[in-house]
Amino acid sequence: MMEFEQILRSRGYRLTNQRRVIVRELEGERHLSAEEIYDRVKEEHPELGLSTVYRTLDLLHELGIVRKEDFGEGYSRYELATERMHHHARCRRCGKVIEFNEELMEYLTLQVERETGFVTDSYEITLHGLCRECAAASS
Repeated sequence: MMEFEQILRSRGYRLTNQRRVIVRELEGERHLSAEEIYDRVKEEHPELGLSTVYRTLDLLHELGIVRKEDFGEGYSRYELATERMHHHARCRRCGKVIEFNEELMEYLTLQVERETGFVTDSYEITLHGLCRECAAASS
């Protein structure tokens, strides 16, 4: 929380209760949607509206505190950027998201940079297909 507060203050923002509540919610979970965050906190924090959750997540993403992921569901999912860099595999049938860290992906990025001169700021790799359970059920 201290690192988060320092980032906000260094950019001229205050650590409001709403921002604190949203970051705390993301500390324990990954890949939450704005609606899921709102549903989890609305009872204890009725002053926190869904539009505030969206605005706060947009700001936190802009400041590099939160990563915004798109798994092709029609909405974004969020996780703290302090989590280790990882990639995702998403089951198109059940929606399960599997995290993986593969050094080959990092090598591939470096290879593309060498061959094309492209300079990568960041990258995200999401594989789409069937998880083990759904693949077994369909055979």
